[in-house]
Amino acid sequence: MAKSILILIAALVMTSAAGAQPFGYTPLQIQSLFSEDFRNEQYEQALIYGRWLIEAHPKEMEEYPGNYPAERNFRRMIDIYEYMSTQQEDPALREAYLDSSLHMFDRVFALFTEEEIDKYRWHFNRGRFYQSNSDHIRNAFQLALKSYEEMFRLDPKRATESGGGYYVQLIVQNYARQNDRENAFAIINEAEPFADENTRDFFAQTRNDLITDPGERIELLSEDLKEDPGNIELMQELYELYQAVGDRSEARKMAESMYEVEPSIANITRLADKAENEGEYRQAIRYLSEVHEIQQGAVKARTSLRIAENYLSLRDLQEARRFARRAASEDSNWGEPQITIAQIYAEAVSRCAGSDMTRIDKAVYWLVLDYLDRAIQRNSGVSAAVNRLYRIYEPVTPTAEEKFYQNWNTGERIRIDGSLRDCYSWIAEETTIR
Repeated sequence: MAKSILILIAALVMTSAAGAQPFGYTPLQIQSLFSEDFRNEQYEQALIYGRWLIEAHPKEMEEYPGNYPAERNFRRMIDIYEYMSTQQEDPALREAYLDSSLHMFDRVFALFTEEEIDKYRWHFNRGRFYQSNSDHIRNAFQLALKSYEEMFRLDPKRATESGGGYYVQLIVQNYARQNDRENAFAIINEAEPFADENTRDFFAQTRNDLITDPGERIELLSEDLKEDPGNIELMQELYELYQAVGDRSEARKMAESMYEVEPSIANITRLADKAENEGEYRQAIRYLSEVHEIQQGAVKARTSLRIAENYLSLRDLQEARRFARRAASEDSNWGEPQITIAQIYAEAVSRCAGSDMTRIDKAVYWLVLDYLDRAIQRNSGVSAAVNRLYRIYEPVTPTAEEKFYQNWNTGERIRIDGSLRDCYSWIAEETTIR
């Protein structure tokens, strides 16, 4: 700061005295000249006028019509000092100009109230200033973090959302590096309700890094949950911890508690996922059906297909097909439902024929191939999956000899229904002999 004072003294000598107006101009003229020189990037001349303005009229100027731009004057002086620092070859002078910029920040915080300026923005700008000039300011990064934490204290929501979570992550990361769990967790707990997915993932990883023992974390968070029993974020983390330690019973209870507190799509889907993973397919269908009722568009189609897949796991082929068809109608540009129907029909062959597959059973695979073709027609993105399944099913379609014995001619239509076997009656679709 001593260097800043030396520069200020030099300026005062140039302008004769602290109270003297530069070149005999009126205060209004000085304000006008300062603004004009700044806009024209005549920073050395603007510096002379600006120094006088912030000393003689830091907040008010009676002669000024309308709102006096006091805050803007300080912003511009910060920019001018920063620019002047870049023009210095002498490191001491460069540092002196940067010190002068920082002195302007200090004066703003001392002069203005929160009602007069956006102090959050000023703390943010000071943090950015430290980071931008970190090569020339000692301990710049720690000073920047201090500014960012001050802005967080003023407005946790705004600070958490700023920069996509960048600044709040810096604060937490700094405490984590010092293994300061208390302060790191305090920031995380306050910021988490406002954090986006990436920032929440960062918070979760930080917790993982700071508390490596799952049992310790479960104990800590369980106590927190007693104090705040409706806290979904705490429940979510406890659920993940129970999953990690393999406590399926407690994980299920926590998932159900989240559902009771907040029956959102995410919480219902979590129960469906858990039921699927544990082979409770009917329970999964119940939860997925609940989600399906409140979804729209492509997301709804994906839930329909999940229901179809659960029915397929239950070997309820007709219901599986019904929901796969529903998924196809809900998203006509999606090829996966067609693939699922192909797999349903392939499963029908396995169930009907077992190990005793005849040429009649093999005819169903033509219909399987039809649906694989439809899948790729709807969405070329499924071509890899279709090609893989083609390599499985095409070789088991009827051979030329088998077609001859059945009097089947290439290009003719054949119906897959009870006329082949009773167990195919529910399929009731036509295919082309290949």
